[in-house]
Amino acid sequence: MSGAMMAIMANTPSSVTYTPLAGSLQFNGSSQYLSMSPGAALGTGAYTIEGWCYNNNTYASQKSLVATDQTGALSLFNTDAQSFTLDKYGGGGARTYTFPSNTLQVNQWQYIILNRNASTQVETMWVGTFVNTNSYVTCNRATGAAGGTSVSGGTQVNNLDYTGVCNWIGRFYGGYWSGFITNLRVTVGTAVYDSTSSTVVAPSAPLASLANTKYLMLGAAVTTDTSGTQTVTNNGTVTQTATVPF
Repeated sequence: MSGAMMAIMANTPSSVTYTPLAGSLQFNGSSQYLSMSPGAALGTGAYTIEGWCYNNNTYASQKSLVATDQTGALSLFNTDAQSFTLDKYGGGGARTYTFPSNTLQVNQWQYIILNRNASTQVETMWVGTFVNTNSYVTCNRATGAAGGTSVSGGTQVNNLDYTGVCNWIGRFYGGYWSGFITNLRVTVGTAVYDSTSSTVVAPSAPLASLANTKYLMLGAAVTTDTSGTQTVTNNGTVTQTATVPF
């Protein structure tokens, strides 16, 4: 075999078998969201918020994934089609992450991850787009960061203390999610990934509840938290659907 052929094979994504997801939750972008009790206080430690998201409208307006109406808590939402904002509700501070132009796409399943490492508080985000069922989805790290300290490309130290609780899914003070969300997991106290990694691989199966998981949406039912932590309330009639990335 020629050296060129070996190089091609070495850089070809391996075939992957996906385990089907149960479904997803659909949000109408104007009035539907989930509220959680007791919610999740991120504090100053490690955390990971991750999940499959499908926006069926536009990224010209801001849309929320996990957010809050509680002072001192985190709201995570897109700023435009290439950036996210992490806002400490009540004027406590903001962090931003930017990606190449139009990274956030409409009518595409995308895996979105926010991760803060333990002790060092190094934080970043990754985004990956589901294209087909023949290869793993690679999530690429942000190319820019701002608001924190020790900024290096798409990473930064975020030492904010999120004292309040995240208690909303699909809504924040500036707008609502429009489209589908599934396989959404919030883990507090440990980091699922390493923020210094340039890429991570999106899951090819339903996520499991970890020791520090505070919420897990698998898409089989609207108000079920598979981690067993939250009591979930359906506001505005979020619906369960069969629409999934795989």
